[in-house]
Amino acid sequence: MPKLHILSGQLEGKVFDLIEERVTVGRALDNTIRLEDGTVSHHHAMFVHDGDSYKLRDLNSTNGTRVNTMRIAETKLANGDQVRLGSVEMRFEADLKKTSQPLPPSQAGVDVGELGKGGGPPPAFGSASPFGQKKRADAKGWVWAVLGLGLVAALVLVWFASRFFALK
Repeated sequence: MPKLHILSGQLEGKVFDLIEERVTVGRALDNTIRLEDGTVSHHHAMFVHDGDSYKLRDLNSTNGTRVNTMRIAETKLANGDQVRLGSVEMRFEADLKKTSQPLPPSQAGVDVGELGKGGGPPPAFGSASPFGQKKRADAKGWVWAVLGLGLVAALVLVWFASRFFALK
């Protein structure tokens, strides 16, 4: 059910359910919502049920009606709209339960019970990285390079040792 949350003034914190076709707001006693504020006209504005939401109509008020800081004569309200009558601020909350729908069944044929099982990503799964995949180096090449450098170092060490002991 649509609601009107009063954010300032004497009725701050009060929430009104918008259940009637026409909800009048103002200082006069005959309004549906009575706001005792000097900046609010006797018959300031009217909320009019319009399909699945409400329209807000200014009733030629002295200080005007604003929705999301824009002065209006009449406008359709959306969920979360900030409404200001004179200096009294309020928030319109639409009835979102009517417009929400459950998600449709999966068309991919994925069994939810099977999620998390298995060994890795599906075969068609690709990387989203703009840098592409890392190229794997051949491990055998590194092993041979390290062994070759070790052999060269050992030969140099033997050569220095033979020179050092040959001098004495």
